[in-house]
Amino acid sequence: MTSSTLKVLTATTGNRKDTWNTPPEFVGDVLKFFGGRVGLDPCSNSAEEPNVPADKVYTEEMDGLKQSWVADSVFMNHPYSASKTWIPHAAAQYENGNAKEMVLLIKLDVSTKWWRSIEKYPWIAVNRRLRFGAAASAAPFQSAVIYLGTDLERFKNTFGKYGTCYVPVN
Repeated sequence: MTSSTLKVLTATTGNRKDTWNTPPEFVGDVLKFFGGRVGLDPCSNSAEEPNVPADKVYTEEMDGLKQSWVADSVFMNHPYSASKTWIPHAAAQYENGNAKEMVLLIKLDVSTKWWRSIEKYPWIAVNRRLRFGAAASAAPFQSAVIYLGTDLERFKNTFGKYGTCYVPVN
C-alpha cells in the first residue's frame, strides 16, 4: 500500500464518528416519557453537561458496558458501530431486573444478530431521518425506538408521533 493510498483511507474514514448527541426534540420526549428525569444514561456525552439529563450517567471513560444499570428508567443512544455489544447488553440488564424500564434509540437493522436480543420488545420505526448532535444533515439510516417495559400505551402515546409501533406477536 502506498503512502498516497493511506492518506485517502485516512481522509475517508478517519473523520467519521458514531457518538452523536440525541436530537433535542427526542430528548424532550424521553424526559416526558420518564416523568421529567431519566434514571440512567449509560452512553452519556458528559458527566458535567449531559445531553440527556439523568440522575446517573456513564461516559465513555466509565464504560457503561462494565457497569450494572440499576435504575427505574434508562435511556440509551449508544455508539452505533458497537450495536452488537450495546444492544444485547441493554436487553440483558433489563431481563436481569436491573432496570425497570428502558427506551433505546437505535439504528434500525432487523437483519443483524443483535436484533434478535430485542426483537421481542415493542418498537417504533422512525418515519424520517433524525439529525443527531451538530451534524450538518440527517443520518443516512433509519432509526428505531425500542421499549423494554410494561406500559405500552404510554410508549405509543409519547413516541407514536415518530412512526408506526410494532408489537411482536410472540
